[in-house]
Amino acid sequence: MIRIKLMGALAHLAGSREIYIEVDKPKTVDEILKEIVKGYDRLHDKIIMVNGKVARGDVIVKDGDEIKVMPVLSGG
Repeated sequence: MIRIKLMGALAHLAGSREIYIEVDKPKTVDEILKEIVKGYDRLHDKIIMVNGKVARGDVIVKDGDEIKVMPVLSGG
């Protein structure tokens, strides 16, 4: 099982802040997030962490991993 924690607009688009999914084979972060976050392809400014380390969307995750995704915030 993979634990996915979403922050800000990502949680709103997915309808939840935390999601657990079963995977039958390793997948990339982007593949998983495209399945659960509506409009994920249009969100370019985000920080992805896998198991507490900054990662890219092409990182392959497997059973037992944790993904955390948060939008980049900017102020002015």
